[in-house]
This record gives sequence, structure tokens and C-alpha cells, in this order.
Amino acid sequence: MVKAFGPMEQIGIVVDNFEDPIKHWTEKLKVGPFFILEHLDLNDVYYQGNLTEIDFSVALAYSGDIQIELIKQHCNTPSIYNEYVNNKKNNVHHFCTFTPNIKEDLKILEKNGYKNIQGGKTQDGGSFAYLSHNNDYGAILEIAQLSEGGYGMFDLIKYASKEWNGKKAIMELGDISI
Repeated sequence: MVKAFGPMEQIGIVVDNFEDPIKHWTEKLKVGPFFILEHLDLNDVYYQGNLTEIDFSVALAYSGDIQIELIKQHCNTPSIYNEYVNNKKNNVHHFCTFTPNIKEDLKILEKNGYKNIQGGKTQDGGSFAYLSHNNDYGAILEIAQLSEGGYGMFDLIKYASKEWNGKKAIMELGDISI
């Protein structure tokens, strides 16, 4: 069997705030530390085929090789984080896989009945898309092509999780010492 992309590497959860979920993940599940990226600045963001601007932040941590992404939207702009999921919060929203060729993989997924509902580009040249299927079994699929810098940042966060002593739930990227 030929795989179009790699393994699932991220679980995304849309939340109302970061404080409560981070407290739960760090204290109850011993997953952390979290790194908050505020008000992400993206390019060419689209939702349901229309260009849009969405103000949102993410908090990232790792549990082993799986990234936990908490997403908090700061505006009421229609998006996959609020309108598409009827503002449902604190449940698994999406699973994400990373790919070296997002354009080709999107073609394959769309041929297999997936609908590209939201996407965009990062400032460093990465790109992402969220796809839905009539039979998605409870979660949306995100596919992302990271830049070299994106992979580097995720590697730093993963390293921090392996060295984490449980004392500081939220850290800054500059706090990581290798």
C-alpha cells in the first residue's frame, strides 16, 4: 500500500481559553510544557472558498511524538474553529499529518471525497489545509507542509517535553536549553 502522506502527528482541540485545558493536560495527564503562539499571522487564509482573516492563537505541547494543539479563536469570523463545528469546544477537532507535497496530497484526498474547507500559508513558507469528508468519523483532517523552521520549532517543543520536570506549565521558546 502506498501512503500519500505520513502518520498522524497532531491532535487539535478548539478551546474557550488556554488556562483550564493547560491545567488539565499538565496536572492530570502530565503532558507539557505548553508554548503559546499568540495571534498567528498567516497569509492567503481561506474558509469555504473565500479569503478571510482569522485572529487566533495556539498552545502546543507534546505527548511522546504526538503534538497537542489547543486553538483559541479571538474573533467571530466564520471559520473551521467556530462556525464549521457549531462552536463546539473542548473535544477533538482535528488530526493532522505532515507532508512534503501538500498540493499532490490535496489532489489525492479530494479525489477520494474530501472537501478542502479552510487553509492558508505561514509566514515562513509552510502551508496547511483542513479537509472534511461525509464519513469523517468525528474529526476533521488537517494536512500541513511545514517549512524547515516549522520543523525546527516543533523539534524544540518536543525536546522540551522530554526534559520537562512538571514545574512550569507554560514556557517560552527562549526558555529551552539544549
